[in-house]
Amino acid sequence: MKSNILLLLKYIIRHKGFKFKFETLEDAFAIMPYGLNKKLAKDIVVVVGFELSGDEAQTSHLIIKNQKCEYIKTLHKNPTVTIKADSKLWLDITNGEVDSVEAFLDKRYEMIGNASVMLNFDKLFDKSANINSIKDRPQDYNYKTFEPKKIKNIVVFDGGVRNKKLSKTTLMVDKFIEGAKSEGASVEEFKLSKLDIHHCDGCYMCWTKIAGKCVHKDAMSELREKYRSADLVIFASPLYIFNVTGVMKNFMDRLLPILKPYMLLDEKDGHISHPDRFPELGEQGFVVFSASGFPDVDNNYDGLKGMYRAWDSHNENSHLMGEFFLTASEMLPQPVYKDRRDAVEKACFDAGVQVVNEGKIDYKFMSAVSNPRVTNENFQNLADSFWARLDGKRAYMREVIKL
Repeated sequence: MKSNILLLLKYIIRHKGFKFKFETLEDAFAIMPYGLNKKLAKDIVVVVGFELSGDEAQTSHLIIKNQKCEYIKTLHKNPTVTIKADSKLWLDITNGEVDSVEAFLDKRYEMIGNASVMLNFDKLFDKSANINSIKDRPQDYNYKTFEPKKIKNIVVFDGGVRNKKLSKTTLMVDKFIEGAKSEGASVEEFKLSKLDIHHCDGCYMCWTKIAGKCVHKDAMSELREKYRSADLVIFASPLYIFNVTGVMKNFMDRLLPILKPYMLLDEKDGHISHPDRFPELGEQGFVVFSASGFPDVDNNYDGLKGMYRAWDSHNENSHLMGEFFLTASEMLPQPVYKDRRDAVEKACFDAGVQVVNEGKIDYKFMSAVSNPRVTNENFQNLADSFWARLDGKRAYMREVIKL
């Protein structure tokens, strides 16, 4: 007890501005129960296991629960997260001499399990620290709602080029359709990059000589039919230079034959659009899914949002029901963002359930996806560390953590 009190005095001096380095991990672990920031530890229940090698080799764990911290020198059977590292490295990280993010990206240690608590682990043991919560982005669009149980037939057009192990856009879509299927919806999916889709020539033959059809005999003949006959359409594309991918833009351009060339005057606001060629098929909804590396929706999704919101306002019978913009998406597979990934997956699944049962999508599901849950400063630190280690050294596809 006496040694712990002496350590505590050193810890207090350290946090008044004096520099103090722990000489051993034993000292660092011993003082942690006394240094817990109880305000930040509220509602946290976590077990951090340590499997350390080297000079201070040990198997131990920390339990943070009920605003208390306990250090136990045994292996825990079911830790929330396990840290596997050299003891000297972990001491250097504890003392701030080694950046924990860079060390993890360089694979100098492992985090196994849900490592979300490690994102702000140092602040949990700094009584003067605060964690700034990231507010949800406010709703700025009036999304369409239909009567309950209207949506039964869903078609997905995936404009991404990555596979399911890498595509965060596809991850969202998969969870959404999983929820929709659980309520009885039928779903068809098309990977546009795998299909023969010619670009639009702008010849207007679809409006004149062969009305409603295209001169190009490719996959779009079937895709247009699938699009217009669906109750709900999913447009999925990662953000490429502030808009959709090239193949998705080609697909959108080639939807022109479903519209007539005549001019339709909106009686409410006076804007001009084209009438639906197939009004007998009734109204349909559409939802947009897009993942981006940026941490913000504003100033990054303007082009993509503008295109699909214009598709909504310029269509008689096709209406926007929701927008799922996944910010800071490259971080999602990282162990420290496990809580965020779980929240994103749950929001998309629940939205899929709701759209089938209730004919609408609550904005709370969209905001759960777009909130990065990390400050721009922390985002910059992790992103820069990641790209710096790849610059001229390694290939992204080989180094990135898979979903």
